[in-house]
Amino acid sequence: MIDFEIAEIEAANQFARLLNPRVDFTTPYIFYYDETNNIKTFYVKENDFNYTFTANFVLGGLLHQGAVSDVQPLIDSFKLQKTAKEVKFKHIAFGDFLDCLKSQKLNLFFRFLKDNDLYVHYSSLNILYWSVVDIVDSAIMNSDAAMQLGPGFDNRMKNDLYKLCRLEIDAVVQLFYAFEYPNVKPEKIVDFIEALSSLFEAYLELPEFNFGLESLRQILKESKKKGELAFVMDEKDYVLLADLTHFYLRPIYTFKNSTHIFDNEDSIREALNEYRILDKGVEFKNYSFVDSQDSRLTQLSDIFVGFMGKYTNYRNTHNMEEIKADIDSFSALQLENMKLFIDIIIKSDQKNPAFLHATDSYEEVMKFGELCEIISGK
Repeated sequence: MIDFEIAEIEAANQFARLLNPRVDFTTPYIFYYDETNNIKTFYVKENDFNYTFTANFVLGGLLHQGAVSDVQPLIDSFKLQKTAKEVKFKHIAFGDFLDCLKSQKLNLFFRFLKDNDLYVHYSSLNILYWSVVDIVDSAIMNSDAAMQLGPGFDNRMKNDLYKLCRLEIDAVVQLFYAFEYPNVKPEKIVDFIEALSSLFEAYLELPEFNFGLESLRQILKESKKKGELAFVMDEKDYVLLADLTHFYLRPIYTFKNSTHIFDNEDSIREALNEYRILDKGVEFKNYSFVDSQDSRLTQLSDIFVGFMGKYTNYRNTHNMEEIKADIDSFSALQLENMKLFIDIIIKSDQKNPAFLHATDSYEEVMKFGELCEIISGK
């Protein structure tokens, strides 16, 4: 049993509230959860990863404060086959992201969320971004100058490294495998940095990459002198993400006054049972597991999270020019569904920005704002 004390995390929550007074961790809500792209473990093989990295892992669903709207009329409106024991995303929409937007049932779902006292929440993890940012954090630790420049500087380097890895993914896979990343041995640190930096060369003169990659290249030189990259050493060979338990723990302790209802998943239940969550030494347990067949809001959470998975896969694999071209060819239903999706995200953000949490690159996150601008002009 692991004692998990949240007192220090409370201080971080206080800081978040100073940055954004609308952030609220204290009001009691009821959160319902499902997940998509639950990869369990992510590791590098000789010529590939063990799992696709283009879609984010998303843990999230619906939530409400106080009494909840009756969702049975919505479920009845889906007109599912009598053999269906519960609502699943696959009953509502199928195909890729653009195909899903053609769904009339998805339209019913989004309209209901917009018109009722229900909100959405998510923790979204960009798996590739997560796998490479420790390189930047390690390099910053070795540079006194970089340590003084703050999160904006950090995020620019992380963003540009992520973009480079997307473009050079085959070379990155080979590099990671050759150096048993993220467990680079001390005697191989210099070779690892040189091999990684060599991937920068073709991009350093491009305006979108120049500042971030050149800055990273320079501070990696200091890491070469020290022979150290602290966060990509002393780990397990090839394992980029060992498990996702922390992403389930995070909302539990962040919204400690709320109730958290997870879909039955034996592996997650067992993982959480390993932790005794303490608040100033006092144990508390504010979560439970349900069979989704017995929980309509868990079923509806599956729809939202399923759609979020499709959205992140589309967003991560298309640039804004391609996205704009797709939107220009939208049918009326696709356009309406996209507008409703945006409205629901904005509605939830306005209720409480803390509902929406992403571990992701700046570029991917900012695409949502660009999407809003394009869609608002339609």
